[in-house]
Amino acid sequence: MLSGFLALLLSAPQVVEGPSFDCRSALKPVESAICSDPGLARLDRRMSARYGQVRRALAANGRSVLTADQRWFLGARDEWFENRDRWADFPDLTARMTARIAFLESLDTRGRPGLTGRWVNVAGVAEVEDAGDGRLRLSIAAASPVNARWICDVSGVGRASNGVLTVAAEHSPGWRLRVTSSGGVLRVEELAPDGEALARPYCGNNGHVDGGYFRITSS
Repeated sequence: MLSGFLALLLSAPQVVEGPSFDCRSALKPVESAICSDPGLARLDRRMSARYGQVRRALAANGRSVLTADQRWFLGARDEWFENRDRWADFPDLTARMTARIAFLESLDTRGRPGLTGRWVNVAGVAEVEDAGDGRLRLSIAAASPVNARWICDVSGVGRASNGVLTVAAEHSPGWRLRVTSSGGVLRVEELAPDGEALARPYCGNNGHVDGGYFRITSS
């Protein structure tokens, strides 16, 4: 009887209580905080699992963009945590990780073609809408994911040609945005006047909107 009970215990699935990483090698303050809080550990496991599911479902180019976006999120989260006494008005670890899980769950991994829709990354949202007469309107709003120390707001209207949309940034003379879509990723490129490396007039200091954005399922 006892041997049968022990065998049942040994065959039962083991419940994982810790985070997705080994707490014995946790070196960062944020990792120690996650290891010491069961709620944060559960969120970390959920986030890691969902990240893996989404990454596997994306095309190759989408996987590399998601990897970079996840690193950006983790870096921003860690920077906030190390300065949390000064930036207490911004989302805490629970809120940040919960929002990231929601972000990952919202992504459309089907790789549907086309530019129109609502696209997101760790910093903001890009929307491409029909503006009528064969034109498309691009609108992007973004902010530093650490503490919103920079904010960007830019839009423009143009016509797509061979899958490429180029728009003149409104209220920012000489600046253009070039947009393409492939494998479920919208790529945004900022084109400065005469190719010069200048601060974006539609962003705060050091802000930018270039990079990859993912289509969300509700679009």
